[in-house]
Amino acid sequence: MNGSSGAYTVKQVAALTGVLETTLRAWERRYGVVSPTRSAGGYRLYSDADVARLRSMAALVAGGVPASVAARSLDGAPAAAPEENAGAVGLDLVSAAASLDPARLDAVLAEALDRSPIEALADAWLLPELARVGEAWASKDLTVAHEHFASAGVTHSLGRMFSETAPGTLGPVLVGLPEKAHHDLGLLAFATCLRRQGVDVAYLGADVPVADWEAAAARHHPRAAVVGVPQCARVDRAQDVVDRINGLTPPVAVFVGGGLAGRIRRAEQLPAAVAEAASHVATTLRAGRAP
Repeated sequence: MNGSSGAYTVKQVAALTGVLETTLRAWERRYGVVSPTRSAGGYRLYSDADVARLRSMAALVAGGVPASVAARSLDGAPAAAPEENAGAVGLDLVSAAASLDPARLDAVLAEALDRSPIEALADAWLLPELARVGEAWASKDLTVAHEHFASAGVTHSLGRMFSETAPGTLGPVLVGLPEKAHHDLGLLAFATCLRRQGVDVAYLGADVPVADWEAAAARHHPRAAVVGVPQCARVDRAQDVVDRINGLTPPVAVFVGGGLAGRIRRAEQLPAAVAEAASHVATTLRAGRAP
């Protein structure tokens, strides 16, 4: 896929094509759009032909063609069957974040949620795209403002879906993060899926002190509590929440999920997948295995 002339760095190609460096690397990794050579120091070097292909790819994606389909069409492959294009393939949250355009971000999120239910979307597209936003910030392709802009848009979309789903008769279930843990988008996706399972969810959000967990329990009289323990969480704070909930009367079933959940004692660890975790909690409640 490389031509014989030109030797552009990824930064130069990003400037020439208008495509973020993280997106260029993703297109190479996921779809094999180009195969740049490497310099003696291991850096990518793109040819003139690579740049031309990437410009064509960018034009197709900008026109609404899913990235996977656009990549195949560059080599003359026929368009994929409709079922192959299911889900949110081709929708680029990083580019939407980089635009700082609320209408564009809303359109990307709305289209993603129109194409797939949140149960399928969360692990297949939403959380990976949020991870890409974080990677783009780490590599300085995006600023803190871009990251916060994307997070606010996702929070708004998920929050609206959560609010528009009527609480069910199972539960109640408290869902939140311990004190000092701030990244709750994965947990909000879980809470939304759980509510769609017919569970009455009291979503406490991020950075919730132990005393506030206790106050919420006194008010809602929950049958279960789900404590998120993502990589950003302090395990000791999460353990404090779990211990306090375990001491409540009447007893409350305690579940934990997230990257550090395996380090928590006296709580049932949930599956890693968002929809599977929500289904497990709902099934436990229906079966009467929670208090």
